[in-house]
Amino acid sequence: MANKSEITTYREEHDRMSLEEFGKLFTPPVDKSTVMRWERGNITPRRAIEIEAVTGIKRHALLPEFFGISEAAE
Repeated sequence: MANKSEITTYREEHDRMSLEEFGKLFTPPVDKSTVMRWERGNITPRRAIEIEAVTGIKRHALLPEFFGISEAAE
């Protein structure tokens, strides 16, 4: 099995938050199919920055190929 995404880990650590609940953290809210795409790594740089602002998940963890690997992760 592949490694869990940072978003999946975040949801599990927050009372097993559902895909729908995670989507409602955003303005405007996103649907569960969008969250599922994010969990598979289909995230734009702009959206990675928004996810970081809302959840604290580092953009570097979401898109290391775009933002590089953060010094904290090295």
